Formats: sequence, C-alpha cells, structure tokens
Amino acid sequence: MTWYEIVLIVSGILFIINAIGSLFFGNFDIDSDMDSGFLWGDILSFKGLLHFTIGFSLELTLMHEVTFFSTTMGVFVGIIFVVVLYFLYKWVYDKLQQNMKYTHEIKEMEAEVYFWDDKRKVGEVFVTLEGRPVTITLECPEEIHFEKGQKIKVSGTRQLVYPIDFII
Repeated sequence: MTWYEIVLIVSGILFIINAIGSLFFGNFDIDSDMDSGFLWGDILSFKGLLHFTIGFSLELTLMHEVTFFSTTMGVFVGIIFVVVLYFLYKWVYDKLQQNMKYTHEIKEMEAEVYFWDDKRKVGEVFVTLEGRPVTITLECPEEIHFEKGQKIKVSGTRQLVYPIDFII
C-alpha cells in the first residue's frame, strides 16, 4: 500500500465522520473562524483541506504512480474537488435556509418553560421546530412567575417569543 492510498483512506474516513457529525449534530466542522473574505474562509478550512486531499490522493491512486504529470493532475483535481464541493454545500445550505424562512414566525405554539428569571422577566422555553426540540428566549412584560416544566402557549419568532396563554 502506497502513501497516497493511505492518505485517501484516512481522508475518506475523516470525511465520513465529518458528514455524519454534521448530519446528526449540526455544524460539526473542525474549522477555525477566518475573517479573510467571502470565499477564502470556507475554502481554507478543515473541510476544504479534506476535500483537496481526497481529490489529490484519488488522482494519484487512479494513475498508479507519482510523476510530475500525476502530481500536477492531482493538485488540479484536488482544487476542483474543493471548489465544486464548496458550491454544492453552499447550494444545499441556501436551499435549507430557504425552507426555514417559511417557518420563521411562531404563532400560538405550545412550549415548556425551561428556565425563568423573575427579576429580569426573561427565560427560555422548549418548542418543537421541524421535528426537533429547540430552546428560544422567552420575555414577559408582566409580573408573572413561571415554573420549570410549565406548559404555555407562545408566539413570536425563532429568536424571541412571548406568552399568550397558559395551559394548566
């Protein structure tokens, strides 16, 4: 087994772990936040490096040798992998964001109080959005005391909700 086949296997395994982590745990990337522009922060990341190594080592594996031509082609294919997969991720992310815009407003949804601070009149509630529990900030302008686990009806947005009714 050659070094580029080992690199292909390791980068493929890391890619699968990253994909599974992103699927089940949200943004599971091991990226650093780079404020170096629109495209460079996403391309020069762990995910971008992973895509490059997959493309580069795959090309060397398919050519069965390391020559100047195969290395040049490997670099070219690695760069193509990075760019194509970046735009594919961006397209999927935009589609998901587009679907989430329709459920941005929350109208009369049942929620469970998770935390409440009487002094600041602020807390958090659990609601179910898109089939999964999410915590959202709860504000109440009135002097009302909420207990943890209390069921209430709320209305608002994904960032902030207000109580509209109490469920006993």
